[in-house]
Amino acid sequence: MGANAFKIGDKVRFLNDVGEGRVTAVQLDGQILVEDDNGFEYAHAPNDLIPMESRAQMEQAYERVVPSVLEILQQEMDPVRQRKMEQDFKSKYKEAQARPSGGAVEEVDLHLHAIVDSQAGLSPGVMLELQIAHFERMLQIGIRQRTKKMVFIHGIGQGVLRHQIWSRVEQYYPDCSCRSADPRQYGNGATEVWIGEAAFRN
Repeated sequence: MGANAFKIGDKVRFLNDVGEGRVTAVQLDGQILVEDDNGFEYAHAPNDLIPMESRAQMEQAYERVVPSVLEILQQEMDPVRQRKMEQDFKSKYKEAQARPSGGAVEEVDLHLHAIVDSQAGLSPGVMLELQIAHFERMLQIGIRQRTKKMVFIHGIGQGVLRHQIWSRVEQYYPDCSCRSADPRQYGNGATEVWIGEAAFRN
């Protein structure tokens, strides 16, 4: 690595020593002056230094690697998979209607492993956005299929996803209502969404 790879202000690590420092000058002979953690300045050969990425550079690199929520949803939900999901949904709902106990219910698992193939590199914020997007997508499928009741399994956790579900239903789906699902069957980790007849006419 040549001297032109460094500029004043760059943070560097020492290849053959412990610690790090900041470049204070690039000398004419190619040596790099570095101020260490103790405030002392020493000349180093360029090959003895390792550039450190700034926080901004690391964030930019992370953004290049980690796809957006929209990109993930597009990858996970191509048209073929979307049609299959709707067909499976319709089939399961018909089975539920035929049960002697009555009350057709469609269950939707909102845990990440049920939504995406891999969670690698996803921040908690992106994970939550994916879960919310999947909730809305499945609720809309339920409305199209004229499903009267759906159970969304979200787990207990910190209660953030549950709060988001209830808030969105109240704000954006006036013909639907939420209540806690049967604790004997789901514990405290699921929400029932009842879909009113008016939703089917919209």
